[in-house]
Amino acid sequence: MPEINPYFMTRALELGKSAFKKTGDNPWVGCVIVKDDKILGEGHTQPGGIPHAEAEAIRIAESKGHTLSGSTLYCTVEPCSFHGRSPSCANTIIEKKISHVVTAIRDPHPKVNGEGIRILKEAGITVTEGIEADAARLSLADWLKGFE
Repeated sequence: MPEINPYFMTRALELGKSAFKKTGDNPWVGCVIVKDDKILGEGHTQPGGIPHAEAEAIRIAESKGHTLSGSTLYCTVEPCSFHGRSPSCANTIIEKKISHVVTAIRDPHPKVNGEGIRILKEAGITVTEGIEADAARLSLADWLKGFE
């Protein structure tokens, strides 16, 4: 199993907090993409909720000339599994050949809730759940209330 560095999830949480309540009905997610302990790209869900944090971090990493194959993606909430207002982040992660996804919490949205993780695992991507989960739940408490 690839090594997990909690610092990168802490950084993803900071990024998510910078979008606090600016993301419409979407959660304020943060994302960091890492390879060989070097940050390739990072981002957060953009105002209005699009693009999602994962897509933003991928865009930034690629704009710097990085290839994402073999990298690790840290995100505060499970990558989405369906195409709504934006494409499925899980499918984009697969297309970019990211090899490991580290997530704090599952997305409680009824169309996701473990489906993003299932899609990633079926594609051969290693998924690690629960890193900094309590901090993510605290940060996203207002958004999570909508799923109680």
